[in-house]
Amino acid sequence: MTINNSFFFCLALACCLLCSNLQAQNLVSNGSFEYVDACPGSFCQSPADLKVSGWKQVGLGTPDYFHACSEGDADVPYNWAGVSEAFEGSGYGGLFLWMDDDKDYREYFYAALESPLLKDSTYIISFHYKLSSYSKFSIDRIGVLLIDQLPKVRHDKLLKVEPTLNVINDSAFTENTGTWEWVNFEYKAKGAERNIIIGNFSSNEETKSYEIISRSIGEPMLAAASYYYIDGVEVRPKFTSEVADTVFSKPVPEAFAVNKNYILSNIQFEFNSHKLIKESLNALDPVISFMISNPDVNIEVSGHTDDQGSDKYNITLSQRRANAVAEYLRIKGVDSKRIKTYAYGKQRPLVPGTSEEGRKQNRRVEVKFVQVMRP
Repeated sequence: MTINNSFFFCLALACCLLCSNLQAQNLVSNGSFEYVDACPGSFCQSPADLKVSGWKQVGLGTPDYFHACSEGDADVPYNWAGVSEAFEGSGYGGLFLWMDDDKDYREYFYAALESPLLKDSTYIISFHYKLSSYSKFSIDRIGVLLIDQLPKVRHDKLLKVEPTLNVINDSAFTENTGTWEWVNFEYKAKGAERNIIIGNFSSNEETKSYEIISRSIGEPMLAAASYYYIDGVEVRPKFTSEVADTVFSKPVPEAFAVNKNYILSNIQFEFNSHKLIKESLNALDPVISFMISNPDVNIEVSGHTDDQGSDKYNITLSQRRANAVAEYLRIKGVDSKRIKTYAYGKQRPLVPGTSEEGRKQNRRVEVKFVQVMRP
């Protein structure tokens, strides 16, 4: 399937705290590229150089890994391909998507999913990508493939398979080029898909490119190439009927764990507003206590809305609600550098349907505690 990228942008922690199984689990175990097998030193020249847990190359092309623990050319934010903070956390991947030659050189990342997709079930597939600042060229597309068996290739050329989704911009250079762009779409599974592959599945003839004249050549390997960072890869069931594995009658900081999402079930806002009601503030105290007692843990706050209203309006509202929670944490002594906020609007409902009860469950804020990676 091919979709124009503009579609995507126009598209209990309280008296009863529920653990994140109510939110569909990400089937990509290291989608944020946080977990390292070893700190990377430079760009990869062989499969053994790729030190990121859960990710591997397809074919002979050699994608790269960047992390803040590196002391060399694979650092974050400063590395051989450019300067960029991670979209989330401290790491990201990197791929050559295009070169200005007749060889169709390509690099592809793949990750095995934690469980195969179920036939006819609906999943939300998303990831972020960003043109590196030393790339002299930008291109108009990137693709993702969900597949059961990995293709057997012994070359570093174009992977000649039809992707699950081919994201194609209106132009090879847009106002978003050079920022973290977002791919987000629904997918009805054929059944048994157990791998996700990311890269450019189009030939050089099909791919539109744009030479960024204003950029000087900061890296010779990118003087005639388009190189993109990848971060925040997710494959989640759209809905889940799983029951939470832990219910807290009284939330206590000792019960919290890192790398799990928690639904703030008693966090309420005024109607059609991002203003927290007074009764919600006390429900955040256990979060604050946990953050202050664990200085090596950061927190991610995500806002969600129900299905009413436009995509653009709900993204804005959910961002403001996440920001309101983050601001309260800051007021209570949590360093702002330890807080990240995300807005998902109505893209990740907990339950289907348009009843008021269902909408109430989908209007929520979630938090995730993330262990800080140290060198």
